[in-house]
Amino acid sequence: MTDLLTFRDTEIPADALPRDEAPPSAFEYACQTCGKELHYGGRGRKPKFCDEHKKGGSSNTVSRKGGNVQLATQAADALVQLNSLCAMGLMLAHLPETAGALAATEEGFRQQAINSLITDPALCKTILKAGTTSGKVSLLIAYAMLASAVVPVGIVEVKEAQALKAADDANRTEV
Repeated sequence: MTDLLTFRDTEIPADALPRDEAPPSAFEYACQTCGKELHYGGRGRKPKFCDEHKKGGSSNTVSRKGGNVQLATQAADALVQLNSLCAMGLMLAHLPETAGALAATEEGFRQQAINSLITDPALCKTILKAGTTSGKVSLLIAYAMLASAVVPVGIVEVKEAQALKAADDANRTEV
């Protein structure tokens, strides 16, 4: 067997290719992926990976701080819904770019709101209470916005139908 690999007429020595090994480390405990130093307190399993490379670990997830995560998520969802209603209002006010900008920030706003609300369960409850008491108002606003988008189209269709009927009636009386 040869010690050379050929790729598109280029020969590369086999020992010049990177190996699938943990990076070298001067630390007693280091991440097997990136070589970052790990701290071990002497109890339990010895760490093999840093927080970034742990299985299932992600830096984009919401940190868990007690049982308030669900409450904060619900409150943030209520605030996002309010922002969506505002975006619809901006569309009806003929400000589509502003409405689009508000809609584009939705997920980032949601994450920031959750992270902020986790520390304040009382504020979460206040937001949710306001959301439940104003739920009927929000529903009325949603229907009003729906009607304001649909009614003008209906008016145009009714006027066109009346014009066709009037023209048809005029043609019948002339004949």
